[in-house]
Amino acid sequence: MHLKISSHLWYLISVGLCYFLFRFPMPYTPSMYLSVWTNSLLWNAMIHPLLNMTIKGAIWYQGEANTDYNQKKYSCSFPSMIDDWRMAFHQSSGGQTAPDFPFGFVQVSTYRKASLSEGFPNIRWHQTADYGFAPNLRMKNTFMAVAMDLGDEMSPFGRMMQCMHPKWYQDVAYRLSLGARAVAYGEEGVSFQGPFPSRVLVNDQYINVTYDQRVSVTQSKDIFQICCSVVKVPCDTLSLWVPAPIMQWGLSAIQVSSNYCSLNHVAGLRYAWRDWPCDFKACPVYSADGVLPAPPFTLNRWPDKR
Repeated sequence: MHLKISSHLWYLISVGLCYFLFRFPMPYTPSMYLSVWTNSLLWNAMIHPLLNMTIKGAIWYQGEANTDYNQKKYSCSFPSMIDDWRMAFHQSSGGQTAPDFPFGFVQVSTYRKASLSEGFPNIRWHQTADYGFAPNLRMKNTFMAVAMDLGDEMSPFGRMMQCMHPKWYQDVAYRLSLGARAVAYGEEGVSFQGPFPSRVLVNDQYINVTYDQRVSVTQSKDIFQICCSVVKVPCDTLSLWVPAPIMQWGLSAIQVSSNYCSLNHVAGLRYAWRDWPCDFKACPVYSADGVLPAPPFTLNRWPDKR
């Protein structure tokens, strides 16, 4: 990622210690500190010794373990961890590290292609503090790389881990670099977020989803889902969700069918809410240039513009 950024800023960024901190264990870390199941060992062994250093920001690539462990708490614990890291680095560096330093993260990729489990889509949502995008009101000065369209069944890093680590790290790094340029370095005119709904209108036959930017769309019968209810009550993962086929689209809007709810209210709408929502770079909704995938979302009330 340092080459992508430095080619625009005209200097080399040292990824790892001086500017961006990765979570990955170092070869010199004693094995007794590598148990991921013991609270605080990774922090104590790899992050705490660096607190007095001045850093520009941090990048976080984790979350798959929380698809099962403390999943519902992640929308609180992850933003709180970012807050704590910022405070710790700022105080320990004598104020030289910014108290709100940029924090980038990767939204988890895929696990099992035929899985019906909602652990992965749930944790993707919780990674954004349940906003669906970053930065947001709870997670300011952050940026996110979507990776749900980078699934890799033949990944050399995932044979024993059920392919949750695709080998397409250059794509992940490129998407992170866009966020770093825009958020961390304030470069104007850099698009780093995929399309996200800004308005949803519902009638008896269709749901019109307007996005906050122009979109590139391909047909899909089931990437959108709706929740039907006799009364307009919030839907959750235990509710009955049915397919909402894409009917047509325009420059920045998509129309999906609501026929499955003909006798009921459309109480919820969600997109790409599956462990493995699409093949490699083949999700139905991208930015107009086809570079950035629309992130997954679930809505029980129609959003205001971000």
